[in-house]
Amino acid sequence: MTQLSYHSKDYETFIGLDVDKNSFSFTVQDNFQNRKSKKMPSNPEHLYNYINNHFDHNKVICAYEAGPTGFHLYDYLCKQDIVCLITSPSSIPTARNETVKNNRIDSVKIADYLMSGKLKPIRVPQGAYRELRDLVKIYENYTTDRKVARQRIKALLLYSNLYPLLKDSDAGWSSNYIKELKNIECSFAVRQRLDMLIEDLEYARKKLLSVHRTLKLFCIENDQINQYMQYLQSIPGIGFTIAIMFLGKIGDPKDLQNPRELAAFVGLTPRENSTGDSVNRGPITHLGDKTLRYLLVEAAWVAIRKDTLLAQFYHRIKNKNHPKAAARIAITAVARKLTQIIYRVLKDERNYIQH
Repeated sequence: MTQLSYHSKDYETFIGLDVDKNSFSFTVQDNFQNRKSKKMPSNPEHLYNYINNHFDHNKVICAYEAGPTGFHLYDYLCKQDIVCLITSPSSIPTARNETVKNNRIDSVKIADYLMSGKLKPIRVPQGAYRELRDLVKIYENYTTDRKVARQRIKALLLYSNLYPLLKDSDAGWSSNYIKELKNIECSFAVRQRLDMLIEDLEYARKKLLSVHRTLKLFCIENDQINQYMQYLQSIPGIGFTIAIMFLGKIGDPKDLQNPRELAAFVGLTPRENSTGDSVNRGPITHLGDKTLRYLLVEAAWVAIRKDTLLAQFYHRIKNKNHPKAAARIAITAVARKLTQIIYRVLKDERNYIQH
């Protein structure tokens, strides 16, 4: 289980790391305000030897920002019984007047936050959930490729004034529509561009089907994940795709601490600017995972048609707001309500009872 909190008083040495492909830039601080910055090749074993030779590793805590280098350093240090945390880059503020940024300065900031006790760790997926995240990322990438291919085809059709020649609608991008695109009469250059874009679209579709089958097989082979999938799919509006995306993004549901954490993860918590007795809450923060947020909003539209309580909740919120924004605010509230339902069914390990 990932360590999501720590007490700085329990440690004597604080190491902030900036990790890239070729090197580790790190800053070592202690409770006596001693500070030292160093740089070494990106070899976890070298870093461990340095820590082991210079400090009591039972009193050392390390941290670095999540990024393209993944979790290999985290895995190695934890295996050597050295406490290591990973934090989100957005959780370490940058002042407007900071005009210089480099690896050493970043490591100093991480060490400072780590020592102050203000650093906020993120959850690191383990075992099958890390593999699931990788598979979900592949699915997400090909979904983006499919979307981009469609947008480029539509842009080309509009630019070349080919829309009037098409009989079928592009609403569902059916096989008949694709066939019509392949046979439409146009200039040689436009034909070449259109054929290549259609190839991109068909390739993305083919890969999506392949990844979808792989994800289903992966769920079948992992009993715990398969059980959680069934709980999630019992919620109206949530099918296989949304359920697998959720599990792939949040990791092991047993690590979830409260419903607010899940809402914050998808960026559905409201902004607040309150003082004294005055409470002023604004729109959602949009700070979380935008893919999950979009999928939850889509699920919310289905849920209010299938579940009476959610429909009543939607109309109650809608009637309280200005007509121009009422539907948008209400469906966002339903999406946030779905995060609470998701949290409850996962923690209680039960199906949702539809009303």
